Amino acid sequence: MIEWLKVRNYRTFWVLLILFVVCMIGVNYVVYHLKKEVGTQAVSMFIGNPFEFPDVWQTVTYISSFLLFLPGLIVLILITNEYNFKTHRQNIIDGISRFDFALTKILVVLKLSVFATIIAALIAVFIGISGNTSFSFDHAGYLWYFFLQALTYSLAGLVFGFLFKRSGLAIALYFIYLFFLKNILTFFINHYFSSIGDYFPIKSSDNLIQNPLIQKFSKEIHFLTPPNVPLLIIFTVVYLIAFYFIIVKKFTTEDL
Repeated sequence: MIEWLKVRNYRTFWVLLILFVVCMIGVNYVVYHLKKEVGTQAVSMFIGNPFEFPDVWQTVTYISSFLLFLPGLIVLILITNEYNFKTHRQNIIDGISRFDFALTKILVVLKLSVFATIIAALIAVFIGISGNTSFSFDHAGYLWYFFLQALTYSLAGLVFGFLFKRSGLAIALYFIYLFFLKNILTFFINHYFSSIGDYFPIKSSDNLIQNPLIQKFSKEIHFLTPPNVPLLIIFTVVYLIAFYFIIVKKFTTEDL
């Protein structure tokens, strides 16, 4: 209830949330129509139609996953605002325990992740049905992978917010890790130590959903080694648990 009161009239929250939904719909729509324009019968015979059931579950979640930094940005801004305006201190003075305060932020992350997964599911259903194919829940497990990925990105954003407190610094470091450091570290670690870099924080959740076209093509020519999904899930869950304990430990022990 308290979190709702904080975001109810907070324009930035609603702008970013609406932007996230619009971008999810828009990006999938653009890619869907590009596929219709440039797709040839020969290519379709080779890799199929990624926007028909059951492949549409993987396609939509893969495309949408590139936008998951936005929910992470939302929760990062929410927590840094608490520090900027000292509302976190006021909440503790008003009687909320430190653990409960941290838990409410984690619950916001959980709700945003569920919301993102529902939107992805609705997009997949709409596109799949518009392709005149029979509805199928086959491969719908990719929604579970997408949820884990959304949870990872959002909880990581919360970690950066709790650790660095100042919005500008936290946002900059969050983006640097997501778009540069994560990929650079993965590249060099994989170069020297096989595929260990694929199991780094956040990167493990990224690898849960592979590019459907490349995956199908690689299966035909046996070019790429398929990801070890159970191991990726284990690492992703371990990181989520670690993020949880970092957040709780940080807020319950720091000097307010």
